[in-house]
Amino acid sequence: MTVFSTTAPLVSVIMPVYNHGRYVAEALLSIVRQDWRPLEIIVIDDGSRDDSFRILQDTVSSLPADQQLAVHLSSRENRGAHNTINEGIERARGEYLAILNSDDYYLPGRIRRCIETAMAHKARFVFTYVDPIDDDGIPLAPEHRWRHWYADLKMQELDIAPNISNLLLRYNIGVSTGNFVFHRSLIDDIGMFGDFRYAHDLDFMLRASALEEPVLIREKLYGYRIHASNTIGESDERITDEVAGIVGSYLRRAADVPPVNPLAPRLDRDCYTLATTSWPPHLEKAVDSLMCDPSLRGDTKQKDARIQDLTPVPAQKSQKSQITLISHELSRTGAPVLLRDVASALHALDVATHVISLGSGPLSDDYARMNSPVLTEDPVSHLLSKAGGFLMQLASDRRVPAMAKRPLALAARLSGGLGARLRMWRYRAKTSGRGPLLINSFASWPLALPLLEKWQGPAFWYIHETYEPSLVMRSGRHLARLRGLADQGRMVFLFGSDATRRKWAEEGYDGEVFYWSGLKKAMGLDRLPKNAGAGKRIILSVQSTGPRKGTRSLIEAFALGCRQGLIPADVELHIVGAHAPSRNALSRDLLVRILKDDIRGRVQLIPNLAPAELEAHYTGATIYVQSSTMECLPLALLNAMACGLPIVSTDADGCREAILDQQTGLLIPPRQPEQMARALATLLNEPDLASRLARNARSLFEEKFSVEVTAPRLMHRIIGDGTSTS
Repeated sequence: MTVFSTTAPLVSVIMPVYNHGRYVAEALLSIVRQDWRPLEIIVIDDGSRDDSFRILQDTVSSLPADQQLAVHLSSRENRGAHNTINEGIERARGEYLAILNSDDYYLPGRIRRCIETAMAHKARFVFTYVDPIDDDGIPLAPEHRWRHWYADLKMQELDIAPNISNLLLRYNIGVSTGNFVFHRSLIDDIGMFGDFRYAHDLDFMLRASALEEPVLIREKLYGYRIHASNTIGESDERITDEVAGIVGSYLRRAADVPPVNPLAPRLDRDCYTLATTSWPPHLEKAVDSLMCDPSLRGDTKQKDARIQDLTPVPAQKSQKSQITLISHELSRTGAPVLLRDVASALHALDVATHVISLGSGPLSDDYARMNSPVLTEDPVSHLLSKAGGFLMQLASDRRVPAMAKRPLALAARLSGGLGARLRMWRYRAKTSGRGPLLINSFASWPLALPLLEKWQGPAFWYIHETYEPSLVMRSGRHLARLRGLADQGRMVFLFGSDATRRKWAEEGYDGEVFYWSGLKKAMGLDRLPKNAGAGKRIILSVQSTGPRKGTRSLIEAFALGCRQGLIPADVELHIVGAHAPSRNALSRDLLVRILKDDIRGRVQLIPNLAPAELEAHYTGATIYVQSSTMECLPLALLNAMACGLPIVSTDADGCREAILDQQTGLLIPPRQPEQMARALATLLNEPDLASRLARNARSLFEEKFSVEVTAPRLMHRIIGDGTSTS
């Protein structure tokens, strides 16, 4: 019978074993040789297919008698690492529990150092630095990538991360379950190890850190073996997905129930800390997963219904004429989608198009289906431009010595200038420089100015920004070039709303108003029943989560309405087009806000979707809301009118040209949450008024904004002025 000392707490070490016959004897003996007693060792062979169990039997039978040591050895069928650890915990009798992976080993004095530290700190969870070794037990070379990863991680703990629990969101500094020493009571509070293949250690640490801050002993007391059969060498994608799920679950729990540990990370407590360094892929996925119900994200591979029926043009040479289109980007957002729809209308008239864009994006596929070539920036000029921007940032950094600022600024100008010249040389070489030219959005000005100066043919600049050009064009030289081109009549300004035209006219750049939606009169007919069987009503807003969209005001208006009982409990707010919080600071703040108690689970931040994917959101909505502080005339608002939705909109610029207060919707001032809440409540609670406004909005759309009305006017303007033959 084993007799244990009563002067020191019993420590139980659980050692799960699976196919490590080469290492198990060394692992077991490293426990036995610890200078801590009393000690219990529970070794469970998890159905090994090699000679691990026989080696263990031989090793145990050769151990000298020790009344302060008990070794329990057993074997059974394979059940997985986490089940084996949990089984060992259930059998263990110790006050403190430790784990050792069967391919690793303890360094001398490890258990004593861990237990004494835990008792001195009154801590229930302790781990140490690890010493990485290879298959043969030789320390990894200094150049080994794992050693570099671990060194970076230790430096983050020392110099960047505010605490260990915060660092765990990024990386597992505990490295392995074998590095854990914890008090039995911790199991009573957080439960056993979870069913994860790769990261049950990280899951356990995060759950433990929600209760109290782990203690790290900065001494190498654990031999961690890096070899070919480590699970960390398996699929990066599967590991990333599993870790993202674990971190996402932790952050969701932390939002629901604030952690007991005052240092434990929460999005609303550590948003600035989380922004200090770049995020690993799993943390990006974890945070982005909190935006909305995954079922609302849609399938971004769907085609856009508005061009699905477009018959691809066999070759440009068979067409009557062609027009060059300029865009600043090819994302599925308002202005780029508008240009794509204009191209579709041109092709329907046998007019070929080719596109020059500052950046690429998913709309490239739509242009490809139209046989419309797309020319974007080449990698060399892009790299030079990016380098110029980076060097200019350095030149303006106060930490950079004064003597270096001037050379950095000069290098920045040279790099950026060379990049711009290479870009324009390529664009000019790939285009004829003649024929009609349609520039979309003032954001395209870096392309537009140099092209216009040498372009031969009629040129049109379709403006959607309701602000003066000097807000974004800060160089006096560039503004002078713009003024000169306008004075010479090198282009005609077209405006997406009268509000936008008036703003530019104040600066001396007048032109013509051409509304555009790209939507047919029949597109909004036969709307699906509102959330049939879903038991909830949806307030929909389709917008990027930018400041000018008023997203924060909208969320606060919804929250205010919920708190005051104006908005019933069966209503949710869905915002489609939200930027990913992992890449956008404002979205991070919005995510923190929607996780607060008053609206948690009632606001969904849905990523940007293709227009075809938006159909289900429009048809399932009860009310549409436009909360912008500045707008030309948003396509999303026109889409809501086409779908016959009751609408609440701010009276921002062009919005009031479509939404007439008390006629086609309700208009309110921007950034007024209380008025927004009351307007939403009015449409939710007065169905007859909502239906009347929706019908009127639908009628006005057909009369003024449908593609049948707007396309002929715009097409005649841009191709009726002497289009050149290809």
